[in-house]
Amino acid sequence: MRVEGPKTSAATGKARKSGSAASGFSVPSQGGDAAGSSSAVSAGVAGVHGLDAILALQSVDNVDDRERRAVRHGHDLLDQLEALRADLLAGHISPQRVGALLSLIRAKQGADDPKLATLIEDISLRARVELAKLGIDV
Repeated sequence: MRVEGPKTSAATGKARKSGSAASGFSVPSQGGDAAGSSSAVSAGVAGVHGLDAILALQSVDNVDDRERRAVRHGHDLLDQLEALRADLLAGHISPQRVGALLSLIRAKQGADDPKLATLIEDISLRARVELAKLGIDV
């Protein structure tokens, strides 16, 4: 496949004129009128405002994302509790497991759904009870 650069109009064979009829980017003339330069500046400012709006939308914490993180947090707590139970059955408790469980308890994840928030708080309470049985204060 062969890639070629931009071509001139095939009908006239002439290059396009710069100005208001031309499409694409054009550089304003040095001695241009104030109205032309102010419209160019306002177009640049409008582009910046559009970018600010996009960045603001990206930074807004989505409700679905918060719920998803809260569910993930609950699953992680349950996984660590299950691993702690396996450690207890094996007769050796891993300090890394206790540290991971402590960090999950301290990193509370809020949820907008009150039922989900209650459920995660119940799981966290169960984890604190299991650590208290081992003599570890949370």
